[in-house]
Amino acid sequence: MPNLHTFNVRIQFLVTVRRAWDANDLMGLMRRIGVTPDEVTLVLVIKGFFLAGYPEMAMMIFNGLHRKGYKTSANIYQTMIHYLCRREDFDQAYIMCKDSMRKNWFPNVGTVFMLLEGLKRFGKIDKAKTIVALAESRKPPFYSGYLASMQSILSGQ
Repeated sequence: MPNLHTFNVRIQFLVTVRRAWDANDLMGLMRRIGVTPDEVTLVLVIKGFFLAGYPEMAMMIFNGLHRKGYKTSANIYQTMIHYLCRREDFDQAYIMCKDSMRKNWFPNVGTVFMLLEGLKRFGKIDKAKTIVALAESRKPPFYSGYLASMQSILSGQ
């Protein structure tokens, strides 16, 4: 019987070739035969739906995690925020980023920069300032150069 690692490798392949629905079906098979999907599985399937052009399915999976007994994690939030920004859904990315940061789960700096630039571009400077304020309160703190770069995005320098 395939183990978790084998399933994740297969799901990763399906995501790579943009077969998100098949990846999701494989995750369902995992559950049915008693192999519990892990964080890697969930990140791959969420990413797969974004890459295949089905962001609403990625959101449904994310929103259904608690209902199915899974916990969110920094990596799952990172994936959601990153791909929402790539789709220019900065309002939803902002909501998720704010929620994630309040749990002390911070997306990587590149994703934060992408979110700040998008919020600024669409005139949502107050939301961008909120993200910077949360980043400044991070424990342990971000590197001061990153914080200065975030501030410079806000000021346009």
